[in-house]
Amino acid sequence: MGTYLREEVYFPGTVVERQGKSAQEFFDGLFFATKGLMLSQVREITELETPVIQNWVNRGWVQKPVEKRYQRNHLARILLINVLRDVTRLDTIVQLLTYLNGSVDCREDDSISESQLYFYFCDILDTAGYDSIFSGELEGLIEARVADYREPFPGGREKVVNALKLLLIYYAAARIKLKGDCLYRQTILPGQS
Repeated sequence: MGTYLREEVYFPGTVVERQGKSAQEFFDGLFFATKGLMLSQVREITELETPVIQNWVNRGWVQKPVEKRYQRNHLARILLINVLRDVTRLDTIVQLLTYLNGSVDCREDDSISESQLYFYFCDILDTAGYDSIFSGELEGLIEARVADYREPFPGGREKVVNALKLLLIYYAAARIKLKGDCLYRQTILPGQS
């Protein structure tokens, strides 16, 4: 199936080693015995600076933490934004997430929880190759993975499928950009990096 997209070592959007775990197992471990993560823990997981995370919250791109603690959906949304921010504009990412789930402060208009979206995204990355993303195979991979999805309202499934397509294509583009940046540093700027 070609070169796989998943980061061999880390969960997408994090600096946390996979160690053979699924994204859901990763989240289950993080939130097992806690009421949520503190900002310092989110920073450690993502290597994002405090002002970046606070800016995303202040702009309404990420829901405000509950009693200074970030829950599963907070973290998943931060990870999704972090994964894509090097390849597309932040407002494009936010528009995509708004298309899917409406306002961050209202759960009733959500097509899917951000954590479930992240799990689907990671699960597909575990099997998808670049050739799958850029060919007609992508839709089949997505449909197979979301077979257990139950839409909360008509049109929810279509939004989830469309959002996953965009997320996966942007992710593949980000990985290609990263490879290009590395090649540039190695060939054009040798000894300067």
